[in-house]
Amino acid sequence: MRGLSFAIVSKVLEPFGLKGEAKCSIETDIIENVTKQKFFYARRGERRILLEVEYCIYKGDHFIIKFKGIDTREAVKFFKGWFLEVEVENLVPLPEGEFYRFELIGFEVYTLDGAFVGIVDDFIDVGPHDIFVIKEGNYERLIPSVFVETIDKPKGRIVIRTIEGLV
Repeated sequence: MRGLSFAIVSKVLEPFGLKGEAKCSIETDIIENVTKQKFFYARRGERRILLEVEYCIYKGDHFIIKFKGIDTREAVKFFKGWFLEVEVENLVPLPEGEFYRFELIGFEVYTLDGAFVGIVDDFIDVGPHDIFVIKEGNYERLIPSVFVETIDKPKGRIVIRTIEGLV
């Protein structure tokens, strides 16, 4: 698996029913990143196990996923809390100008006047807008996505507009 990149799309919440189905969370904005997959990598920490999908049903606020060879509630309980990942190359392609959050990790952030703010380290999901977690040395800044002016993917650069107290 060395060299592969993964994206979290779901998480095993609990067993569902009696035949080895799993109730799983939605960790992606694009439902097809779960429903169209034939395999998932179940991950806890550094451990990954490849699981083949028998079927997947979207229920509006969660998924019911049946994995081949996992046929009891007890077997599903083993995976409770494990993330379900897919290889990045298996994600649904986005339209021009749209990005998956993980693609922006490591981008440099600058203000409109060219001042360096820091590096995108993470995101916080707060509903309608993401919050960019920007690190510069020992400092961490939280920048709402509404302040993003441009994202230049080829250059790995984000430009933000600022207001007093933001940076």
